[in-house]
Amino acid sequence: MSSEPLALVVAVKALDGLSMRMAAIAQNVANAGNPRFQSVVVNFENALGAAAGRGTDAVEHMPITFQAGKVFGESDDRRLDLELADAARTAGRYAALTDMIGQRMALASLAIGGSR
Repeated sequence: MSSEPLALVVAVKALDGLSMRMAAIAQNVANAGNPRFQSVVVNFENALGAAAGRGTDAVEHMPITFQAGKVFGESDDRRLDLELADAARTAGRYAALTDMIGQRMALASLAIGGSR
């Protein structure tokens, strides 16, 4: 069982999921021109919320995986604008979480007598 607070463990696992989502988006954008393109998705938020309800150990051991998405035919609209919008949302969430973790670590450092 982890000695880290649940909020920090959840934030770190969310960073893992967001990083994987960004990799999936990059693959989708790079391969969208292929005739029988199949997208890749990473959905983890609901599972992370459920794992958080069971504690830090459940969060730490929760798998986050790439999942097969829609298969596009040659004439299907690939909507790269939606992929790029998802990339922007993902990057914003990643930045917010890293900022929160940094602030939490700074407070912990101050609480134990460290300096900034």
